[in-house]
Amino acid sequence: MYLKKVARRMCCCSKRYSNNAKKIWAFAGVTAIFAAAAFFGFGLPAIIDAVALTEFRVKEGARVYENFFDGEVPIFFDIYLFHWTNPEEIRNPNVRPNFVQMGPYVFSERHERGMVSFNPNDTITFNQKRIWHYMPELSNGDYFNDRVTTLNPVLATVGKTLEGDPLLPLLDNIIMVNNLADFLYKDVPVHEMLFDGHPDNLLTTLRDLLGVLPPGTVPDISLPPWEGFGWFVERNGSLTYDGTFQMGTGTDNQINTGVMRQWNNAPQVPNYRGICGQVRGSAGEVWPPMGRNLGSNIRPLHLFLPDLCSAITLRHEREFSVHGLDGELWVGDGRNFDNGHTIPETECQCTEPVDQCPFYRPGVLDVSECKFGAPLVVSYPHFYLAHPSYRTAVDGMQPDRARHEFRFALHPFSGIPMTVNGRVQYNMHLRDNGMQLFRDVPDIIIPAFWVEQRMVLTRDIADDLKLIEDLRWGFIYTAFALCGVAAILLGLSLYAAFFVWKD
Repeated sequence: MYLKKVARRMCCCSKRYSNNAKKIWAFAGVTAIFAAAAFFGFGLPAIIDAVALTEFRVKEGARVYENFFDGEVPIFFDIYLFHWTNPEEIRNPNVRPNFVQMGPYVFSERHERGMVSFNPNDTITFNQKRIWHYMPELSNGDYFNDRVTTLNPVLATVGKTLEGDPLLPLLDNIIMVNNLADFLYKDVPVHEMLFDGHPDNLLTTLRDLLGVLPPGTVPDISLPPWEGFGWFVERNGSLTYDGTFQMGTGTDNQINTGVMRQWNNAPQVPNYRGICGQVRGSAGEVWPPMGRNLGSNIRPLHLFLPDLCSAITLRHEREFSVHGLDGELWVGDGRNFDNGHTIPETECQCTEPVDQCPFYRPGVLDVSECKFGAPLVVSYPHFYLAHPSYRTAVDGMQPDRARHEFRFALHPFSGIPMTVNGRVQYNMHLRDNGMQLFRDVPDIIIPAFWVEQRMVLTRDIADDLKLIEDLRWGFIYTAFALCGVAAILLGLSLYAAFFVWKD
């Protein structure tokens, strides 16, 4: 009855139009509303996406460009040291080495770029400077007064590098006669062990010795250019330590944004074979915008870490949210620190001759050639996800997924990192390498320290990204409303066409 009244009013108010004209105008109006709905539901969101994506490329004036050179997001660098409490029992097969975790010693971390050049192939070349400032109010311990005992890294490096070399017995005798080194770095101030450097007579003596050897007799050993040893000595504020990066800007295609092309002017690192040595993935701060529809099978991410001279693979874990902004979470798994033992395709991470691979049990990666030949292997903190033999060989390891998992959350549409918990542990391979100070020691992996680089997207940036999302969804909801109105008017028009506007 109501429809009849409405139709009659439409008829009365427009008697000067023919019934056919009324039908045409009615259906044209409905079509126009549906067209407007399509524009609001598809056209305007597509325009918003296109405009937004121009901000997610490394080009002057874009938001990502500004953040790349002047980051708005605070970054923190946490360092945990392992204090060796019973080193005098190292040759006692009935006593396991015991380690106590110290820290974290928390530092703010700021990134600056220098030696920047934009290349004709839509890439950018740059060097990266990392600047750390100690934050005592966030730390657990006293950076300047705490002391730590650990395996002597310089002595271990000499033993590994010169093992089997004719120079080793001579050098070993010089070390013992002149008391140039001890088995341990004992009771060393934490600030020296990290950034300030601990005086080391062996390091300076060995550099002088190699300088006077005749050409052709110098062993293949690479010494750091430091007067004293520290895990991060001469890195704070260095524009060269992290190497030279080349990555895509995305100006040619958004999928190339932030993608590494070369490191130290080469597309392949010499440390690992095949795909394991390829320079790939992102350096961490700039990622390709992934679009809206990731599907159910979200691909892994590749993150290039100059400290490892390689890229690690992060698998998709689940959806993630921070400050109300929705994203996706990727995590590190056992693949990254395997060397073909359980995952055949990781065999190229093995640094030993092919016929000796896999060399290490799953859970550690040899980075010695990336660190001046030092006998360093990396793992997740506390040997999380590693073969149980690593943590049962020593006391003090307490692996925990919540505290030790490598996590990386990303806002897929923009390619902007939402939160990062980059956790890696550095360990020293202790073994009898022929030097007197290492005679009869067990073959074990000694934990030295682990780090966590962490950040969380600021609320301001999250709100800006949500604004894009809200505007986009606002248009989509408007489209649904218009479709509803158009559907009602279509019903009225059909009723009028068949029952009121009859010829």
